[in-house]
Amino acid sequence: MSTARIGRAEIQRLTERLSERDWAIIRFLERHRFATTIQLRRAFFTDHATPTAATRACVRVLDRLLTHRVVTRLERRVGGVKHGSASYVWCLDVVGDRLTRGDNGARWRLSEPSRSFLTHTLAITETHVQLREVEASGAFQLSTVQIETEAWRSYVAPGGAQSILKPDLMVTIRSEAYDDHWYVEIDLGTESLPVLLKKSRTYEEYRRSGRAQTEHGVFPRVLWVLSDETRVERLRAAIAAEPTLPDRLFVSTTPEALIGMLREPP
Repeated sequence: MSTARIGRAEIQRLTERLSERDWAIIRFLERHRFATTIQLRRAFFTDHATPTAATRACVRVLDRLLTHRVVTRLERRVGGVKHGSASYVWCLDVVGDRLTRGDNGARWRLSEPSRSFLTHTLAITETHVQLREVEASGAFQLSTVQIETEAWRSYVAPGGAQSILKPDLMVTIRSEAYDDHWYVEIDLGTESLPVLLKKSRTYEEYRRSGRAQTEHGVFPRVLWVLSDETRVERLRAAIAAEPTLPDRLFVSTTPEALIGMLREPP
């Protein structure tokens, strides 16, 4: 199916054949831009006897959507060719773009992302998938998960300039007693410590603006997810030594300890 041949009638016929799960995958990719086969399997194919059976079912669905140009996959794989279809990275194709944006807005253009951008984006996707899995286990209830631009907020910085806070995610976890609000920042070792401190100062500027308190009633805590314990300790020490930063506002952890930190925050 070439791009030139895709008309409204064909889009409508395809829309009528899409399942509820197809739509869920499409909306997930619209929000995240990229996801691996395994991430999509964990998010949407949880009703199979084994992970292998679930992966096969996931690949069949993705291949069907691929045929209709609803989704496509990158040339670059995660884990290498030896992992087969499970190593593909998926995103929306031209039809998936039409289904999500309608006839308005900028047209779809796929360009191969840089390795650092893709790695960071997939780390955000992975965090969301983990949160969904823990919620499904009954450990906690997700009230809100906003991803990148959904979570961005404009505010007036000191001096009157307009600025934008850009978290990777904004998460609200609900319990019987109260809600825990978190801004989540994911760094996989690509940014220097001064860059992380500068972003932390942006959160303090945003806190002083009062906008988040108006929105949530409280100011969310900032959870830095860092590549290893060495970076965790370095950032903790740097924030503690910064007189303008209230260190209780910031929490640092590794990807492996992320869920435990959210379940029982310090």
